[in-house]
Amino acid sequence: MDDALHAHLLALADEVCATAITAERKHTAAWCLGQLPAVYALFRRTNESRHADEITRLLLGVMKELTRGEKACLKARELAAGIPGRTQLLHEQLGLPRLGLKAPATPAPRSRKAC
Repeated sequence: MDDALHAHLLALADEVCATAITAERKHTAAWCLGQLPAVYALFRRTNESRHADEITRLLLGVMKELTRGEKACLKARELAAGIPGRTQLLHEQLGLPRLGLKAPATPAPRSRKAC
């Protein structure tokens, strides 16, 4: 595996672990990240869009786990918002096609109505 890809995925995994999300959500995000090296290897070897789709699906899974729930950790939300840009930079470094990743939508703030 390419050093830049390996470093990117390790850094992302470390950042996910450093958030205040639940252990279950960290486990799910770690599973998604753990699948990426093999899928990236296939993608780099074949350049088939189905592998790009799988990479996108796995990264969306990580972002979902980071932003899930009403009381999502601010650090986790910021990490999720940065994943598309970071992944795009990685793809540029590796000469890979751009993925269709977009930053997760931030929920609108709730209005405080007097009872």
